[in-house]
Amino acid sequence: MRAGPLMPHPPSSVLLMRALVLAVSLALAATAAGPVFAQANATAASAPHVSPAARDAAKTVDAFMAALVSGQLEQARAQMTPNAVVVANGHVIGERDDYINGAAKGDSAALRSVQRELVRRDARAGTDVAWVVSEKRVRPAAAPQGPSEVVIETMLLAKTPAGWKIAHVHWSGRHG
Repeated sequence: MRAGPLMPHPPSSVLLMRALVLAVSLALAATAAGPVFAQANATAASAPHVSPAARDAAKTVDAFMAALVSGQLEQARAQMTPNAVVVANGHVIGERDDYINGAAKGDSAALRSVQRELVRRDARAGTDVAWVVSEKRVRPAAAPQGPSEVVIETMLLAKTPAGWKIAHVHWSGRHG
């Protein structure tokens, strides 16, 4: 059930910001082989206080972003609950299928056009619910010294019989 109407065609500024926000998320996929939790000046050390459940939830986020970046949208869909909601900069983009069948195609293409830096990441997990919050810096690849955006990505996950699944995605950004 949706709380309000969905925007069928967001303004171009929203599309650009969403592209930058999602592009920074590629940093998660790029760092998936390394530490799951990173902070500025401490990217090589994993956080010892992070539970195994939180690490597993973060791996689900990494798998989602890797699939989105590579254009494997069915694999991205498989990482989400059927009623997952995607929000970007104050706009409800849609539930899982609306997003994957629509905006995710453009987001996937846009993710390949930016440089990304993971600034900070943290996660927590309980028995049935987890969250992963990442702060990232993105710049257009064509202008690596140009202005950047700081993106905050929050993903809420639910424990299912098939493992952790993303139930909510929220991307927001600001000029950095």
